[in-house]
Amino acid sequence: MDNSVEATTQISTAGYAVEMSLDERFATMRSIGLGSIDEEEELRVLPEKKVAPICYVWCDPSPSVHIAQGIMMVLNVNKMVKAGCRVKILMADWFAHIHNRFSGDMNDIQTIGCYMIEVWKTASLELNGVEFVWLSDEINRRPHEYWTLVMDVAINNTVGRMIRCWDKTFEYALGVYGMPADPYDRPDVVAKMIFEPCMQCAAVLLTKADIWLLSMDHDEDLEEVRELTREYCKDMKGENQPIILSHNKLPDLIEDDEFGNIGDPAWAIFMEDGEQNLSVKVRKAFCPVKVAQGNPCLEYIRHIVFSWFGHCEVPGKEEKSGGSRTFHKMEEFIIDYESGAPHSAEVKRALEEALKKIMKIVGVHFAGNSKAKHLAKAM
Repeated sequence: MDNSVEATTQISTAGYAVEMSLDERFATMRSIGLGSIDEEEELRVLPEKKVAPICYVWCDPSPSVHIAQGIMMVLNVNKMVKAGCRVKILMADWFAHIHNRFSGDMNDIQTIGCYMIEVWKTASLELNGVEFVWLSDEINRRPHEYWTLVMDVAINNTVGRMIRCWDKTFEYALGVYGMPADPYDRPDVVAKMIFEPCMQCAAVLLTKADIWLLSMDHDEDLEEVRELTREYCKDMKGENQPIILSHNKLPDLIEDDEFGNIGDPAWAIFMEDGEQNLSVKVRKAFCPVKVAQGNPCLEYIRHIVFSWFGHCEVPGKEEKSGGSRTFHKMEEFIIDYESGAPHSAEVKRALEEALKKIMKIVGVHFAGNSKAKHLAKAM
């Protein structure tokens, strides 16, 4: 096989065949996002080294599926399959169990995981190129390997490094003020907080993945674990150093205030939202007139609407525009929005209608499929 970047490669992964050049494969994977320049170069050469790289996707079971995890994740996984990757979606049921989420009942946790899988299938996940894996099975199958990794990560890191995985202020105090910041003089630190990053890092390494795509709702704690994993592989001079794709995240729909809108259900769209809830949330959403930067409605349109439909249809004011207008590029949409046409109210209507079309597909399936209906009821 010609390994030049202009070469065209025929790839077959789990029955899903694609024909793309190496440049096209790289560009498709790169469009999801990356964490560093080093990782970009690693991603560029990966398709040359491996015909079908293994990509794992980390997902925490949740009965309320954020639209980023329900739709954006599917779109990104489909990109990875299209680029010739073998994708494995890892349900992190074991961590939900040890965190005592859903009372720690593994049957309930796995039922929730099955519900999420049903949502993804309905949202057009490319099933021919995807395998579902449960973390509990992986650890139970290789307990010695897993716990050896956990201990090795712990041996090669300090208590302070573990604290930095969940408390950035600790690192800030050391770096900016030169404070002695004794990690042992922290009454709020319990042993779990120190040990858990080692366990998460080991779970990532256990899979021997070429690429990791973190789920769409991960907080900054796991981003720090990502850095910990990369540092550990580099220090140990290990060959199995996964590339970790840092995806785009959807902002809160409502404008942040000094209280942070804690507990306000309107902060995001969830796959379980009915039409009425969806309408209320979009109409309440923050959408500053003529401002594209930091506009959550435009970010939803960029990452959900354009990615799903390939365009965005904006209903215009009939007396002025004579009807709707279709945008085929986000850049064009932004230029027009910043000029005042379309207006923020029209943008909200466009977003609402587009989301309703997507959510209707999922709603119809869960209303008419007996297995899906049973899983939804269990939630």
